[in-house]
Amino acid sequence: MPLILFVALLFALPLFASALPSLTLFSEFFQAGSLVFGGGHVVLPLLQNIVGDQLSQDAFLTGYAAAQAVPGPMFTFATYIGYVMLPSAPVAGALIATIAVFLPGFLLLLGVLKNWQSLAAKPKVAGAMNGVNAAVVGLLLAALYQPVFSSAVISALDISFVLVGFYLLKQWKLPIVWMVLFFVAAGITGGMLPI
Repeated sequence: MPLILFVALLFALPLFASALPSLTLFSEFFQAGSLVFGGGHVVLPLLQNIVGDQLSQDAFLTGYAAAQAVPGPMFTFATYIGYVMLPSAPVAGALIATIAVFLPGFLLLLGVLKNWQSLAAKPKVAGAMNGVNAAVVGLLLAALYQPVFSSAVISALDISFVLVGFYLLKQWKLPIVWMVLFFVAAGITGGMLPI
């Protein structure tokens, strides 16, 4: 039954979504949540497409960066986007987006959990999952490049910040909280430097 509900919502929601703005929001986030394989970051370009011109690139990336500080960052980011996308009822928009982005995963989990071991043992299913996992790597790189890298790294100073951050993360194993604080301070003082 959960798989039937998943497929029905996946294909029927877009047909009826034009009737209500909240149903459109639910449909868009349900579609995004349906495409999460290997991590939520693969839907970043899709979320950016959902937002369109309703949110500036800076506000989009700021929300994305802030969401990284909590568990489940992409789902938290969906909550933020839902809040922005329904200005007449922002809290309702946040709830709709959050439920819609989580629902596909729950339905799929309920639908295949008891049969997952037997499904995963089939060579064709295992091969398909390997293919999906390989595609996820490409999608993650695409999500890193567009919109994050292409809009945030625009100068030699930005590239140096990326390299310093990579060094601090890999060599010093600096906690993310300290890295965020360091780069906030670096961004503030870096914005004051004449380039």
